[in-house]
Amino acid sequence: MKPLRLLPLFLLLLVTGSCEVIPDDGWLVDWSPVDVIIEAVDAGGNSIISPDMPGMSLTFKGETYTVKTRQPEYELPTKAYLAIMYGLIATPWVVDEEGNQQYRLVFGEIDGAKDMDEDLILNWPDGSKDVIHYHCSDHREGRNPRCNRSWKLNGKEHDGVVFKFVK
Repeated sequence: MKPLRLLPLFLLLLVTGSCEVIPDDGWLVDWSPVDVIIEAVDAGGNSIISPDMPGMSLTFKGETYTVKTRQPEYELPTKAYLAIMYGLIATPWVVDEEGNQQYRLVFGEIDGAKDMDEDLILNWPDGSKDVIHYHCSDHREGRNPRCNRSWKLNGKEHDGVVFKFVK
């Protein structure tokens, strides 16, 4: 009979022990991951991005990524949306006037919940380089979540995650 009296206590511990701690103001923030979008055209306005770009790479946090096509999406058994680093992906974007598929590069995902101050170094097939600097800090959770997030392209302030180049 004694083990039966302990069953409610065990169930209470199981339920309360598995719950996530919610901040005092009652708001829990799930920061979304960040993708960097790279568009590049020649002097005539024609896209130079393709799924096969030998010599094109991006270096981030000491790791170099080369261009590949999109892999199948991952199915995660969780409610939280976690950042998945899938690398540097050539993705179909628009079709031009002649009916040719245009591509752009997407790099990510960068964890939007982490404080970061990192360079993304673009190594172009012609040997030139461009540097995208990503800064994210001071995450403030609660009812009005905020963080200080900024971008620079080759040392100059830049708005947003889309970077356009003429090569």
